[in-house]
This record gives sequence, C-alpha cells and structure tokens, in this order.
Amino acid sequence: MTSPGQNRAAAPPGAFGLFKLLALTAVAVCAVAVCAGQASAQGVKFNDAQRKALILYNFAKFTEWPESSFADQKAPFVIGILGKDPFGKNIDILKDKTIKGRNIKVKYFTSPDESTNCHLLFISKSEMENLPQILKQLGDSSILTTAEAQDDFIKHEGIINLVPERQPNGTETVGFEVNRLAAEKAKLKLDTQLLRLAKNVRS
Repeated sequence: MTSPGQNRAAAPPGAFGLFKLLALTAVAVCAVAVCAGQASAQGVKFNDAQRKALILYNFAKFTEWPESSFADQKAPFVIGILGKDPFGKNIDILKDKTIKGRNIKVKYFTSPDESTNCHLLFISKSEMENLPQILKQLGDSSILTTAEAQDDFIKHEGIINLVPERQPNGTETVGFEVNRLAAEKAKLKLDTQLLRLAKNVRS
C-alpha cells in the first residue's frame, strides 16, 4: 500500500495517451465548429497555450462540484486566471463549449481575494512566490486550483499541477499530478479515471 505523500503505482503504458485522446476529442469538437463540419481534427494544429487550455477543460469535465458552488441552474462555469495571463486569445478555443451543461466564462484576477468566485483557478507563474499564501487564503473553497509550477504546488495544497513529461521518442508532452486530499477538503470529487492518469497522486 502506498503511504501518504508517496507516488502511487505508475500508470499503465499509454495511459496518458488516453488523456491526450480526451483532449483531442475536445479539439475535434472545436475543429468541427470552426470549419463548419468540413474539416476533421486531423491536420489541425494547436499551439501549447491552446493545448493547455483544453487540458484544463478536461480537468473540469472530470470533476464534480457541490451544487452550492452555483447560484442556480443557469449560472456559468467560471474559469479564473490569477496573475499574468499565459493564454491570451488562445483561451478562446473554449468559446462556445460547455461544462456539465453550463456556459464557460473566463475571468482575470490580480489578487486571491478576487478569485474566490470561480470554479477552476489557474495560478500563473507570476504568482509562484506567493503561492503558499494564495492557497491558504483560498482555504477550503470549492475551487479546483491548477498551475504549472516547477515544484511544491501539490505540497502546498494545490490540487492539480501540470508537469512536463518526456516521451521515449525524445518529445515532451504535458503530464499532471494531483493532491487528492486537497480536492476532498475543497468538496470536489475527481473522477477515478483522472486519478489513474496522473503521474503522481498525493493523498
């Protein structure tokens, strides 16, 4: 049995490929919308920022929020970006998509005080020096905290951290690690499939 804080058993070969397939499914939907059904996702290229936006989208699709997180059935799903925006117009790849039937709204924050009214929060690299204070200030709010931190994000109770993953062929893709206990404290339920695909699950 894996002790708390240790890496779980490695995911089976090709597991992250399955998660990439989920992201590509979202890409396919977007490509069809953009090209009016006349082009497939194959051959359509997306930059790193667009791919990361789609990964965040899939994190949200495989997470359950308590009903109290939304004002009503028509309330949007809010993606927050705290600090220097790394996406720019690339976040528009999520335009017209929905999460659990809710329209997506992107908000930009300069302080953690402002960011408590969102569902998924991406903490930019510009905020890493203040990371412990930011996560402490968010407390147990039902916010799926995400980042692309070099280290210590999940140790400081962040929930999902994007990490580089070197492939056998020498290419680099994006993997992720999860703090399951932090998710539970935030009253968020992460799909078991998502947990299986993580490189590291801290519990």
